This record gives sequence, C-alpha cells and structure tokens, in this order.
Amino acid sequence: MLSTCFRMLYVLFLIKFTKPKNLMKTYFKGFTLLFVISMLAFNTYGQSYDCKGENAQYRNAKNIWITDSVDYPFSNGDIGDFSGLFYFPVDCKYVFTGTLSSSGALKVINVETSKGGTVQMYDYGTLSVNVKGETYHLTVYKNINLPEFKNNSKAIFIPIKDKSSGPKPKKTFANGRYVIIEPPSSGDQVVLDLNMATNPFENYNSNFSSLIVPASNMLLAPILAGERKYEDR
Repeated sequence: MLSTCFRMLYVLFLIKFTKPKNLMKTYFKGFTLLFVISMLAFNTYGQSYDCKGENAQYRNAKNIWITDSVDYPFSNGDIGDFSGLFYFPVDCKYVFTGTLSSSGALKVINVETSKGGTVQMYDYGTLSVNVKGETYHLTVYKNINLPEFKNNSKAIFIPIKDKSSGPKPKKTFANGRYVIIEPPSSGDQVVLDLNMATNPFENYNSNFSSLIVPASNMLLAPILAGERKYEDR
C-alpha cells in the first residue's frame, strides 16, 4: 500500500508545478488515482479481489491522471483529442496468483531500451506463475525513474510481451506492456492481474522509449486483456 510519505511528496510535487487556480482540482484527481492503487493493494491481500470493480476504478482514475498530469505523454497537439485510453473488456480469467521471490538487497541494473539506450532499474526478483498452462519465472523490476510511474514512483512491475504484441493485425503494442504488482505484507503470494497491463508512453509519443522485455517475460499465449494499442482506438 502506498505510504503516507509518498502521498506527501506527491502533494509537494503538485504545489511546485501546478498553477494555483488548478491546484485543488489537480490534487483531487491525482489523489483519486493514488487512492485506487492503495485500495487495489488492500483488496489483493484481503478477503477477496474484485477484478471488475478494481479495473473500472483504475482505468477511470488513470484517464484523469493522464490528462491532468504535468508529465502527460501526449504532445500538445494530441492531448486535445484525447478521449480515454483503449482497453480490452475486463476479463477475470486473466487474473493469476504467483509466488514472488525477492532478490534480497536491491541492486541497480541497466536495462536496454527500444531506442538503443539504457535506463536504471532495481532488480527486485522473480514471480513464478502459471499463465494459461505454461509456468513462467517473470523478471520483476522496481522503478527508479520511468516516466510511466511518476504517479507511483516506487512501483514494482513486470514488463511483458505476448502473442498479441506486434504490428497490425496484432492488438497490443509491439514493444510490450508493463504490469504493476503489489508485494504482500506477509508471505510470498501475489496477484497478477493482466487486465492492468499498461502501455509504455512510447505508444502515445515516439519521443519516449520503452524497456526491452527480457526473454523470460515473453508469454506464449495471446493476452487479450489490459491496454490495447492506442492507434487502434
């Protein structure tokens, strides 16, 4: 669950970069997304996980954050045409439970990007999970400074590609997607909800780059869940 400290840092960020007349509106909408992510963490490890409810709230809050954030990924010419991100319908058969193995002390690693550079990530560990009959040991990163997670700077996430990734007629972004997970407060069981798969900013704006998905995170089945290619909306 997001810490009180992080929420305070987020408020300070808004105060610094938001015009005074828009501050309360932007803070309220930004807080809405933080609240949804916090509740996702609670419900994931509570008595039940409301797949459809959590995704509906998350998608709505993310659309709001995309348009109100000072770091939105769209060019000024494109943001005026924004009417929402493009998703598959929520399908709870894409919710799985896996075993999270931590690497221990966090180590900074360099991860290659689609533009030929590298970015620094923390090597968080692996998530062992069975997806559609295949067992995977997915590489897990902890964010350091990805623009996609400016609203959740301590995100633990998994980059994935699958059989739906690629140019037309494929339905999801060719360079893959990112799925945030919440580490458990106790034990090692984690919910992996692929309905939460989100596009790198590169899909909206070619000035950005995306992470090269490690071979261990290539899923052998098409994952028709989560965010679709924005250009197909």
